[in-house]
Amino acid sequence: MNHGFQSAAVALAAALALGACGKVQEKAAEAATEKAIESALSKDGTQAKVNLSEGGIKVATTDASGKTSQMELGNAKISEAEVGLPFYPGAQATEGSSMRIVNGNNTALQVALHSADSHDKVTAFYREKIKAIAQGKQVMEMSHNDGASMSLIDEQAKSTLAVHINKAENGTDIALTANREGAK
Repeated sequence: MNHGFQSAAVALAAALALGACGKVQEKAAEAATEKAIESALSKDGTQAKVNLSEGGIKVATTDASGKTSQMELGNAKISEAEVGLPFYPGAQATEGSSMRIVNGNNTALQVALHSADSHDKVTAFYREKIKAIAQGKQVMEMSHNDGASMSLIDEQAKSTLAVHINKAENGTDIALTANREGAK
């Protein structure tokens, strides 16, 4: 991870702390926060554009060597096709939980969902979906009393998919993550 990207992560944490309730209340405060993050990132030659106006955080950076990074935290619009697995039928996206980070040619995605169905039913669904695409790939599954974690590692494509399923108070929480090296 380059220094500019690490600086962006620190600056994003500060922005999340400032807007912990979700939305920055005033445009002036929002603009000041954006400028403060951009200024913090520029100290090592990184150029940054920060946007807090859409209910999440978007940061685009270009470091001194020309390497670009983009981060969308909280409101990234991520499709099933991008993740590589279907979203559980009837599950609702957990507000403010989607993330996309593109660092050069590497992409990381995360989507959190909630279903009213039991964790056993959700686990069975994803077990079948992963099994259907597992040929030639490494599959790992760990189960526990309140859910399961499944991973699919494709060394040839330099990608991983992970599903984390946890029993929740009113159903099941699901986290889908995908990481791809060399993605465009």
